[in-house]
Amino acid sequence: MMKKSRTYTLGLLLFWSSLSWADNTNTVIATIGVGDTPAGIAVTPDSLFAYVANNNNDGLPNGDSVSVLNLTHNTLQQTIHDSSFNEPYTITINAAGTKAYVTNSGGSTVTIIDIASNAAIGTISGFDGPSGFVITPDGNHAYANNYGSAGGVGSGNGTTVRVVDLNTNAIVGSPLTVGRAPAALAITPDGAYVYVVSYVDGNLGTGTISIIKTSDNSVQLNAILGFSGPFAIAITPNGKYAYVTNFGSNNFSPVGTTVSVVSIGSNTIVNTITLGIQPSGIAITPDGSYAYISNYSTVYNGMSFTDLTSSQGTVDILSLPTNTVISPIIGGLGVAPDAITISPNGQFAYVTNYSSNTVSVIALPSTLYNINRLTQPYNLQLDDTITKLNQAGQQ
Repeated sequence: MMKKSRTYTLGLLLFWSSLSWADNTNTVIATIGVGDTPAGIAVTPDSLFAYVANNNNDGLPNGDSVSVLNLTHNTLQQTIHDSSFNEPYTITINAAGTKAYVTNSGGSTVTIIDIASNAAIGTISGFDGPSGFVITPDGNHAYANNYGSAGGVGSGNGTTVRVVDLNTNAIVGSPLTVGRAPAALAITPDGAYVYVVSYVDGNLGTGTISIIKTSDNSVQLNAILGFSGPFAIAITPNGKYAYVTNFGSNNFSPVGTTVSVVSIGSNTIVNTITLGIQPSGIAITPDGSYAYISNYSTVYNGMSFTDLTSSQGTVDILSLPTNTVISPIIGGLGVAPDAITISPNGQFAYVTNYSSNTVSVIALPSTLYNINRLTQPYNLQLDDTITKLNQAGQQ
């Protein structure tokens, strides 16, 4: 009887242990303090470090910065300061993991960071409030959208995308005309097209997508219509669909609550999915199965657009094969979650919380599978032990 009891106890412990790991998936497992009003975030190809653009919306002295996060320990490793930073907004890391490109949304430059030394090593000039940066698969060129800045045409009045030669770190060719207030852009996996979402004025149905053909940099101006304050865009790994968050107005009226699904083949909106308040960032898992969307959750609580109030936001999960929202709705984030990215190994999602100066770390379901792989030798030993105990208990 004792031997059978031991077998039962060991099996029960294993059962509860597996439940404990499972319960940690799709939940916030860590919160990391960063700089003032973090916006864009990018993870290195080896999934070991993340770089966060601190937008410094509060105008703090020396507040324009980039935070470097150690993702093994989920800690702040370093804060990078450089005189070239001007309201850093997004960060893009090249496929080699050697350089990070920081868009300075308050000015006219993109800062280049050497990842080995975590130092700014130069700038690319000639932009106007750049707010997004994508690199072609061959690593030779990049595309940056000009949202507009106070020193240029004014914030939200930009209408161009510029092409950058990354071998010379200089803009090449003429400006490419797109819709007003280009807010974000994404490149198809084959590098053939760049999709540029234009916020326009944030009203219902006024947002657009323009499509750049990279082989000759020709533009289909406002090729897709019907978005509502589009804020971010992500393209599936198979290149068949683009997902666009409809944030709504920068004045928080109207408030957006949807994500649009675009068929790349037909360049039409094929689905609209209702999510939380002000869908902001979006990231797709490397296997293309799920999209994670951050909801900014900031509204006016007073009459006549007064008492702007940010609240703790959420992250919604979309199952992409069916385009349905699935459980759980992830809470436990900071205030006004903005951008979201997923590590290349698919184990974690990272969310910048704009108004609470933190980054939330979310364990994804693939984390459980990787843990099981790592512990497989121990599991085999336990399985062998259970078998022996069961045999002994039957004697």
